[in-house]
Amino acid sequence: MSSPKISNTDSLVLDYVKALGIIAVVIGHYPGDPFTFLKPYVYHMPLFFFLGGLLLNTRRSVASHALGIVKKHLFYIAAVYVLIALVFAILHQLYPIAYTSMWRGSLLDSVLYPIEQSFHGGSYFFVGWFLFAYAIASLLCFLVVLLLDKTIRHTSVHYSLVLSAALLMGLLGMDVIAPLYQANKIFYYNLLSQVLVGSSFFLLGYCAKGFIFKLAGLYSFVGSFVFLYLMQQYDALQPLVIAWSKYSLGFARQTLTALAGIVAIFSIAKILAHYQNMAALKKIGQHSKPIMSYHILAFVLLDIVFSWLGLWDLHHTKALNHYYSPFTWPIYIGLGVAIPMLLHNLFTRAKRNLPALAT
Repeated sequence: MSSPKISNTDSLVLDYVKALGIIAVVIGHYPGDPFTFLKPYVYHMPLFFFLGGLLLNTRRSVASHALGIVKKHLFYIAAVYVLIALVFAILHQLYPIAYTSMWRGSLLDSVLYPIEQSFHGGSYFFVGWFLFAYAIASLLCFLVVLLLDKTIRHTSVHYSLVLSAALLMGLLGMDVIAPLYQANKIFYYNLLSQVLVGSSFFLLGYCAKGFIFKLAGLYSFVGSFVFLYLMQQYDALQPLVIAWSKYSLGFARQTLTALAGIVAIFSIAKILAHYQNMAALKKIGQHSKPIMSYHILAFVLLDIVFSWLGLWDLHHTKALNHYYSPFTWPIYIGLGVAIPMLLHNLFTRAKRNLPALAT
């Protein structure tokens, strides 16, 4: 099925959605969450899987899509994982920051270790779990859509079957595989649950590409907000922790609350895009991947600065434990977004200038 073309306005909305989503990720990894109902952990990771499905290009070949995943995601994961490990090995020599060596005695064990630990085994690149699961989900969903595209020519039947596949994957991932992982703690159950749940939102995004931009708006935001408020009042608004396969409310309620959060973010983005082209917010959206990768490094660098000021003991610094006081929230969130963007731009500029320096 051919995908509807994305207009310039909708493209701007997507940049804003990615910006709001990645800011939610940064907020979710620092104390002092200011939101009562739009809690980042309810929707922020499902949002990025959803975006993947929304932008899925089914006109490419399987080989082209798979090669793109290897280049764009798997090579990136390996490079950033090694780079961050080296940076923190150096920082550990200079400061008493918690550090776990990524070398596990052999190359194979070192490669398997982050996968077995969901990238949380002492790593400051624990968002690697998302990129790894996203890569697998992207290929799986591409194959599902391509298969249905070649066998089902009727558009409404095609999307109905994709929607059914999305719901089935979500049900299996949250209500069948996740409990197996919680009972046995076997890593491949966790990875399978991550991929299935991620694929569910990926396919939901694919199904929504024809109407999400029309649906988003003020009324949809109000409806989503009221729904999340009611869920909170009935104690039915809980984090959707894909990284560790924790879905305390089960498939139906976790999916509905995540989708409500996604619709709310799309609605805010559409309202912002209607009134003003905000260059800074657009840039944040375009840099969502490096922000996701390096915001924890930014937090640690800020911890070091506050330790110089005598306000923080670096013995307490860990991936999710940083200096916090009432005045630091805007500093950590703001610079947690800005520092990765700066580092990415410096790296890009240096890479661009290398050929000139070599001549």
